[in-house]
Amino acid sequence: MTFETPALVETLTLGVIQTTLDFEAAWNVGSDEPKISAPEDSRAWHEIRRAMRALADNDDQPRIILLPELALPRTRLDDFERLACSMNVLAIVGVDYRLSNRTKSVKNQGLVLVPKNFWKRTSSRYAARVWFGKRDPAPAEASGFKKYAPPWAFHSDSNVYVFDAGPYGRIGVSICYDFMDIERALLYRGRVHHLFVIAYNRDVKLFESLAVSLSRTVFCNVVVCNTGYFGGSLVVSPYYKAFKRFGYSVEGGKIFTAQCVQLPVRGLDAAIRGCDTESATYKHLPPGFTASVGSTATPLEGSPLETRTLFTPD
Repeated sequence: MTFETPALVETLTLGVIQTTLDFEAAWNVGSDEPKISAPEDSRAWHEIRRAMRALADNDDQPRIILLPELALPRTRLDDFERLACSMNVLAIVGVDYRLSNRTKSVKNQGLVLVPKNFWKRTSSRYAARVWFGKRDPAPAEASGFKKYAPPWAFHSDSNVYVFDAGPYGRIGVSICYDFMDIERALLYRGRVHHLFVIAYNRDVKLFESLAVSLSRTVFCNVVVCNTGYFGGSLVVSPYYKAFKRFGYSVEGGKIFTAQCVQLPVRGLDAAIRGCDTESATYKHLPPGFTASVGSTATPLEGSPLETRTLFTPD
């Protein structure tokens, strides 16, 4: 039996959360291991609960929620899963470092949580967990691991992931420094509707420039969900009219916020496929652009691109 993916929605309601975790306070550089401290664990979880409650009370509740790089302590994974299930939202969140004491190595990971009954719009008790990782640590992050006693090594994830979210479109993901990888951007070009970047980034203007550029060249919605400690979270879409391109932007550091934003999906998909020539809602496609956003699209042989299907037909 074969199933057809349902029609794309007109817009996706996305929840963007900025927590204000202080990296230097949280991971006690110079101690034995890069593990979040108990006080910062408690404070981070308090902010996450506040933000999730605020989004749950929104008149237009989000279908997908983003949280920044390293935002969720690993001690709170089960609690956060219950929160996502109670709200029936798909959550993409940066998680505290995963440590291997045997190899003295560190993984920087993001997690996609899909409540069991997400597509049925009913409450769930459990969620599927899909992990993705960071390939390249930022220079400051890599040097920080060497300051522990003994030093730790970074364990990279060389895969490039696309998540097929059915009616909400296809999603590419990057964790902070990987956003600067041009080869990754080329793999996503024409294959995704949204590029979600979870970050702990202090150079917010650089990421803003990248988001604007990649929204045109990769031709998709670009969402940067940065830590509120530095601010700079934003949403950029490749609209023709300049005033529409920035759907959301936060300036300033140490700002805790949770906001719902609307991302175009169906109209953007038409533009990606070259069907927006009359209405001119979106910018022209870049030179040499080829659309392959269909679920049957496959990467070039030897490509690290992996597609994970989050949509399960009833």
